[in-house]
Amino acid sequence: MSILVFTPDSDAGRSLCSALSRAGQAARWVGDFAGAQREMRNEPPLVLVADIDAQQHGHLVSEFRAGAPWARVLLIGDATSSASADVPVIAKPFDASEVAALLEREGQLATVERSRHDLRAHLSLLVDECFEAIIGLSANGIVCSWNPGAASLYGYSAEEILGQPIALLDAIPGASHARLDQPGRHVQEVRRLHKQGHEIVVMASVSRVTRAQPGAIELAEVSLDITERRELERGLEHAERLAAIGRIAAGMAHEINNPLAVIRASAAYVAEIAARGGDSELGACASDIELAVERIGSFVQHVCGFARRERPHMTDAPIQPAIDIALRMVRPRVRDRAVTLVVEPSPELYVPHDPPRIAQAILNLLSNAADAAAGGGGHVTVRARQSDHTVIVEVDDDGPGLKPEQVKDAFEPFKTTKPFGQGTGLGLPITRQIAQDHGGRVSFSARPGGGARVTLELPRFSAGVYRLLVVDDDAQVRRALASDLRRDGFDVVTAGALHEAREVLRGGPIHVVITDLHLPDAGGNELLDALSSAVPSARLLVTSADPTSLPTSGADGVIGKPWDREQLCQQVRSLCVKGERPTGRSR
Repeated sequence: MSILVFTPDSDAGRSLCSALSRAGQAARWVGDFAGAQREMRNEPPLVLVADIDAQQHGHLVSEFRAGAPWARVLLIGDATSSASADVPVIAKPFDASEVAALLEREGQLATVERSRHDLRAHLSLLVDECFEAIIGLSANGIVCSWNPGAASLYGYSAEEILGQPIALLDAIPGASHARLDQPGRHVQEVRRLHKQGHEIVVMASVSRVTRAQPGAIELAEVSLDITERRELERGLEHAERLAAIGRIAAGMAHEINNPLAVIRASAAYVAEIAARGGDSELGACASDIELAVERIGSFVQHVCGFARRERPHMTDAPIQPAIDIALRMVRPRVRDRAVTLVVEPSPELYVPHDPPRIAQAILNLLSNAADAAAGGGGHVTVRARQSDHTVIVEVDDDGPGLKPEQVKDAFEPFKTTKPFGQGTGLGLPITRQIAQDHGGRVSFSARPGGGARVTLELPRFSAGVYRLLVVDDDAQVRRALASDLRRDGFDVVTAGALHEAREVLRGGPIHVVITDLHLPDAGGNELLDALSSAVPSARLLVTSADPTSLPTSGADGVIGKPWDREQLCQQVRSLCVKGERPTGRSR
């Protein structure tokens, strides 16, 4: 139905519908409000013709317009009838043929309006569902429209940002005005601020709306967050530079360290001769040679650090011994620079780490702090503490501090703020590499009172992230093992036989398998080989009443029955910390 005629005047209704039918228009006449309302809801017409004299015609017109804003409405009534100014009135009596022709045109207009309305609805849906930020701007940069993608990207809701200048997002003051003044369509990388204050990088496309009405949307911007992409690209470039250094390192270490060994040995011999002969000047020369050899050797060691990207040999142990090693090694440097080193006491802090590598990282931080403090107040402080999820080592110095641009380049190889000849620019890149290999990070901040603070964060052991599989054909033993491990926070699943274990292993990653070596469907090396094939990366811990007589060459550990709960959990923690088994290693 395209036209609905609502009038209690049966003669007018029938004559109008008859004329419309002759013109090929589908029309229906209804004389009562309830029937008209029912017809309108069942099949919304393109045109509604309502009699002013019909009861509740105004209510029907309002409901019709609310449900179909694109539709057309005409009223019929006496010439003296009053009606709304925005609705045309056809005066009675009327020529049915002329009115039919008018209604046919009105129907065509309604069809066009409905198509436009549907198109606008589809476009609005596309804009709302679009991942990118789509923003409508006035000529002077005031935000006129703001889609959900923009709210997600920048953190502001439409209610917060509409009517505000787009310059509110500028990370660089005035950048938006310069972009908006450019003619035509342009695309460029832009730095902006999120509502929470952090900086993001977006690729923004701005174009002028050619048929814009004055005061309406005159500029359209589409922006896409590329912050993560840029960070990945920078990380890749950094990794490529480190890889290039690593390739050079192996040959350089051999060519330099061999002559250095000869020089060191010769310098020691010269020092002995000087000591026997009492020649202090010769002894000083020998000492200078040894210092130069040490300096060159340290440089080579730093460079070779980029070539050694092997998996850390992790152990869940106190971090203090690694700090102590670094302190012993840095004390000569501290004395030479007349710097006071303060070590704040700390509790015993356990964290998974590779002690020699963490000691090297802390030594690099302490060495830099000593050099900086020598040019300032002459004090370095080191402390260790823990948060809910990390162990933190902080090194403070009261030196001149670091400028923002220096912090930005601090981890780039061969970038250094030290005078020429006093720094290689490799200590911090190596430190960050070590931290990242441990799942941690290194960061700079301003020290309260002046100077700099560098923070090394390492993740603490969290049993909840590890999934264990307990395999034992004795249900009571299986439940007891699982209970002891769950009480320590581990995620534990169980199986009573090899075929059940295989089903569990298909359901997700397993970090450690704790298994009896004698199951109903497999045992001994056959069992270990089967488990190794099913989950090559998992560590294997074998349980047995007689652990001394087991063929455990393919296992990572053995624990006896009955077991000590603390020993069991400690052994499982150690296997978790070691990480995945190396690929290609035989069981």
